[in-house]
Amino acid sequence: MSENCACVWVESGDCEPAFYNSTPRRARKAHVCEECNREIAAGEEYEHVTGKWDGGISVYKTCADCLSIRDSFFCDGWLHGGMWEALDQHLCDIGGQVASACLETLTPAARAKVIERIDDLWEDDCDDD
Repeated sequence: MSENCACVWVESGDCEPAFYNSTPRRARKAHVCEECNREIAAGEEYEHVTGKWDGGISVYKTCADCLSIRDSFFCDGWLHGGMWEALDQHLCDIGGQVASACLETLTPAARAKVIERIDDLWEDDCDDD
């Protein structure tokens, strides 16, 4: 993460896994990203995570675009499946002011999505309606 980037802090509480294995993979078939819900197409790189939380095994697949956002904005952990909610809240808290250097580290698709979220924030003024 760039030192100039705003840092999203996520309170994980007592959610420490008994084990956690993160592996970069290339998809042999289509999968769905746990963060943005878009299809990870065959041939596309993604992160495959297997872990054990609260006695149950979970598997998470995260696309390269969401990984670039997580790497650029999240300082000390995240909750799988909750990255966009945490980022949206963070963008609201900082008034949508993100250094261009933070956006430059993102994949083109991730950059477009973050800019779209910032534009929506400015239009909606962080209303929870």
